[in-house]
Amino acid sequence: MTALAREYCIDLLRELHGTGWSTASEVARNLGIHVATAMRKLSELEALQLLEKRVRAGSDLVEYRPVRARVEIVLDFEAEAKAAARDARSVAKSILVRERPNRKVVLEADERAEVVRRVVFVKTVRLRTTAQVMELTEAEGRFLWHLPFASEQAASVAEVCRRAKIENPIHVSKLLDFVKEMESRGVVEVVR
Repeated sequence: MTALAREYCIDLLRELHGTGWSTASEVARNLGIHVATAMRKLSELEALQLLEKRVRAGSDLVEYRPVRARVEIVLDFEAEAKAAARDARSVAKSILVRERPNRKVVLEADERAEVVRRVVFVKTVRLRTTAQVMELTEAEGRFLWHLPFASEQAASVAEVCRRAKIENPIHVSKLLDFVKEMESRGVVEVVR
């Protein structure tokens, strides 16, 4: 259903609902878009079975109209979560991580909550020090709090998530991207 999120698709459906059977050039003229754009969008919406097409009587012009006046969209978050869980958990078990010693990175933590609140990246240029602060989500903060120290044996991302009580597969999936970013910024070491 990503086609509906693209530019002009909803406008195009509204236009066809109001006018009935229309060709790509008629739709393009009414919406003020290029004919090629209208043709592409009409084709995408027909592939989704939101439009039907026919050849106009007495000509070779193809025209379209909505299949129904009402379009309902169902978002299945459960299916998305299951797919994320299937992929993320297997990947998370195979990646070993630990803290990377780095004097230019400061983790600001809340000991009582057992969470890292922000990461501060310190940079010194010609006797001047600047700091870039990165605010963390709750899951990212708990993950960094439970990350093994550099002197300890690395643990899998899945194990760190278990220790941090991060069970939502979508959060685990996002943490895999977070680990890549933190590795590139010198916060996390991925042990290969």
